Amino acid sequence: MNKNNVNLEDNFKSMDISRISDRSHFDSFLATGKNCWQTTLKLVKKFNGIGLHSGNKVNITIKPGAENSGIVFVRTDLDGDLEKRTIRANYKFVSDTSLCTTITNSFGIQVSTIEHIMAAFNGSGIDNALVEIDNSEVPIMDGSSLPFLNIMEDAGIIEQPSKRRVIKILKVIEVSEGDKFCSFSPSNGSDFSAQIDFESLVIGKQEASLSIEGYGFKEFAANARTFGFMKDVEHMKSLGLGLGGSLDNCIIIDNNEVINPGGLRHKNEFSRHKLLDAVGDIYTAGFRIQGLYRGIRAGHYMNNLLLKELFALASNYEIIDYPDPSLN
Repeated sequence: MNKNNVNLEDNFKSMDISRISDRSHFDSFLATGKNCWQTTLKLVKKFNGIGLHSGNKVNITIKPGAENSGIVFVRTDLDGDLEKRTIRANYKFVSDTSLCTTITNSFGIQVSTIEHIMAAFNGSGIDNALVEIDNSEVPIMDGSSLPFLNIMEDAGIIEQPSKRRVIKILKVIEVSEGDKFCSFSPSNGSDFSAQIDFESLVIGKQEASLSIEGYGFKEFAANARTFGFMKDVEHMKSLGLGLGGSLDNCIIIDNNEVINPGGLRHKNEFSRHKLLDAVGDIYTAGFRIQGLYRGIRAGHYMNNLLLKELFALASNYEIIDYPDPSLN
């Protein structure tokens, strides 16, 4: 494949994002996640984009979710009972982590590439939401979480009359395989740290950290895009994968050079994107984590493995009501 032909499809020509100019429904405090009440979206929002692997157009509607429901996906392209078409975004239902995070219910119905929209929900402090989708793959948008975050800001955030709960990490939890490592450790915040190490001179060894409290996710990691290598892109397309990939939604590296015309958004955009993925994957715990996540050469598989290790023993964690900040 010639690198000049990577731009196979312009995502944004088919993207229909409803926007309002004044963000009058958006409560920036609720987006910090520091409130003691559960939150959901205020308005229904519809948009569409292209599936990274299928190349198909995908229509999504995000709606307010019921209290204590968490993030729930519903396949609208399928017939049958609602229960059979519903998949909870929970680590127990993660069925594949090879190229992205895929969830599958007990009836075999799945939704893949959920990590970027999950990161937007986690990063904007939204506890409950319903995601209706007419395909098996969440659209890639621009390869980051920012388009999802913008849509959620447009929808607005409102409080619900149930106490928000968080998972408090009580001790150090670690998993490792080869040179890959993931851990949780106690912390007063919701903190993430990611380190990557690639042979590519463009990437090399990078590290990035953030706290998603205070809406830090939007400012630091939300617009960091997914990335890949030209040789891998060519191989994936030969297998019928990555058909929706383009320079509009993925950083492509070829011969130790970023070939995207606009270059990088951040010098360490690669490690920031690993943070983004972790923020999304870890939200499949069902609640925000009160603790420190640390990943070294980690990915979707290691993140899911860490959650399984966390919940293997009740002594590892405690589910608590988020403290009322007005009482501090």
